[in-house]
Amino acid sequence: MKTVTVGMAGAGWAGAMHARSYRKVYGLDCRLKTVCALEDNLEEFARRHGFEAATDQFDDLLRDAEIDIIDVTTPPSLHADMVSRALRAGKNVICEKPLTGFFADRNGDNPDKPKRMLDAVMEEAGAIGHILAESGRRLCYAENWLYSPPFVRMLDLLAVKRTQVILIEGATGHNGSHAPHANYWKFNGGGALIRQGIHPVAAALHLKRRARETIGLEYAVAGVWCDCARLTDTLPDKLHFAARPVDVEDWARVVITFSDGTKADIMAGDVLMGGIVNQLAVHGNDASYYCNMTPNNLLEAYYPDADGFDDIQITEKASHNAGWMSPLVAQECLRGYEGQLQDFLEAVAADREPVSGFALARETLAVIYAAYVSAETGRPIDLRGML
Repeated sequence: MKTVTVGMAGAGWAGAMHARSYRKVYGLDCRLKTVCALEDNLEEFARRHGFEAATDQFDDLLRDAEIDIIDVTTPPSLHADMVSRALRAGKNVICEKPLTGFFADRNGDNPDKPKRMLDAVMEEAGAIGHILAESGRRLCYAENWLYSPPFVRMLDLLAVKRTQVILIEGATGHNGSHAPHANYWKFNGGGALIRQGIHPVAAALHLKRRARETIGLEYAVAGVWCDCARLTDTLPDKLHFAARPVDVEDWARVVITFSDGTKADIMAGDVLMGGIVNQLAVHGNDASYYCNMTPNNLLEAYYPDADGFDDIQITEKASHNAGWMSPLVAQECLRGYEGQLQDFLEAVAADREPVSGFALARETLAVIYAAYVSAETGRPIDLRGML
């Protein structure tokens, strides 16, 4: 059985989700060699998830000849450097979203900043693409929505029925990130749009790509329009929200216009109560689909109180564990994490392209930052010729 040896950078929420999902890989031997992070609980994280070693030095992963692939789950501002260094060291790479971003401090804005922001991000993405091509390795873009079972099944049915999709609607959000760095542009490259909206944006782009492959419908991103806001700033009391945005948005709406005249309408926000929302609706000439990754009604429960649940997460981002709840069920599977890591390790073992790779990462970045430019300038952004 083929063995793929993994090194991972980052031991936060995404790192833990990936680590749990590696246990479900089948058909090859997944060896978790070393995890690298700066967290105080790193040794305990390594033991809990089955890593053989732990280190606070990223270079240890780069120098280890046994490691086939490095999984980058660190904060976004570190992604581009780590990905580039790993590729230059001859490693295959998994990169959590986004691939890169514009991380300059937003204070002291100047009139040319919107265009400079988009140009800088695309230039850096192009540089990563050049390094990737020279390395001969694989870059796997960790967009888990593409591997969610309801999304995968919908794509198959769209292809069988040869449905012509005319409208894609995506919604994602919760009541805000508890991570302090999420409140600052310089750490995340944006707010709710790039942290959350990046998922349905990538899903919409991938769906259009699949239509081109399966039923021959050509597409390109023609234009992007966006509005952003800090809605929680209107509240005198933010008691029920974790979001404390400083220079980022806590709500965004993006409309993508494709070259065939069809649309994708996407909302992301840190202003939603009741738990995390990850939903996609797709409407075509002969079918409509509603993908509910979270929440869903696979399991429903009622609790008169939260006794005994002090250390248990019933529903992610819920403010309490009482009343009617939709408990999380097999979230690593339903949200696509298991499927993406299965695909990525198979891609490395078979030396093939992953379903979610560099091309999608780059196109998604272009749409996200064109959206930010649109929000700042108040006009749609034409992306024809850039992609």
